Amino acid sequence: MNPFLSWLIKRIVLAIVTIFIVISATYILLYISPGNPVQLYIGSLLARGYSKEYALMKAREVFGNYVNQTPFQAYISYISGLLHGDLGRSLIYHEPVIKLIALEMPYTVFLVSVSLIFSYIVGVFIGLISAKYIGGKIDSFITITSAAINAIPNYILAVILLLFFAIYNDYFPISGSYGPGVHPSLNLSFVINMFYHYTLPILSFAIPMIPGWILSIRSAASSISQDDFVRYARLRGVKDRTILFRYVGKTAIIPSFTRLMYSFGLLLGSATFIESIFGLYGIGSLYATALTSKDYPLAIGCLLVIVVISVLGNILADIIYGILDPRVRVGEE
Repeated sequence: MNPFLSWLIKRIVLAIVTIFIVISATYILLYISPGNPVQLYIGSLLARGYSKEYALMKAREVFGNYVNQTPFQAYISYISGLLHGDLGRSLIYHEPVIKLIALEMPYTVFLVSVSLIFSYIVGVFIGLISAKYIGGKIDSFITITSAAINAIPNYILAVILLLFFAIYNDYFPISGSYGPGVHPSLNLSFVINMFYHYTLPILSFAIPMIPGWILSIRSAASSISQDDFVRYARLRGVKDRTILFRYVGKTAIIPSFTRLMYSFGLLLGSATFIESIFGLYGIGSLYATALTSKDYPLAIGCLLVIVVISVLGNILADIIYGILDPRVRVGEE
């Protein structure tokens, strides 16, 4: 078999197994454990004075056949529903979970994507500058500053930015994905309004990530600077700026570029804190609401979507890295 095809199949199978394990573990923890959503839902109706017959009838409307099935039968129905895109119905919104996630996901993707791209561009540029002056004062200042910023969690930075730029000084909105009276659309005024509201959340995500890109690019660029093709370019009289960005930079960003996919999945998982702090729409805030409201079908749906996207991001990053650097996939054989 072709080495690349064999390598690719291994990655895909690993991704499928990982997703299946997460789905099964989630089901076991939240549906079979005491206090599962069916029991909680029936109990809440009984506590409000409804009869047991009425509570069972409403439970069947929300959970379908899960009410009368054994745990194993319910698990099979659960997996079957997932394969058909059915994540159940929300207990608090009374809407299909997949519909709620589809409405909220674009906001989270926007926040994570812009933050990631912004941090990557800034990190690559500063990392190359640091590599150019490696061992000097500029490099030392950048390295020390990066280490200090890297130690700040994004949710702590979010609170600091919110206090200084929204509460103490009215430079940016305290909460909301867009202004009151503004209706979501694809026109320029809405995009500008949304960027204005997302400035602090984007910075909260991006700033702690920049040091990682800086140190990664600095390390790769300083090593590549000693390669023969770079020395030959210097002997030919190529300008230092051209060597830095066209020769060293292009080669140094290959390993870090694949980290974008890995980082995207990780950021989705941490979006809960940022979106909750700034009162934004998104799957993170939806997940937090589901947990606090004990809306387990919605919580499970949000968790599964985050995990699946993270796994798919990882496998896509592996594939891109394997294409860009054949040594990776050959080494797997």
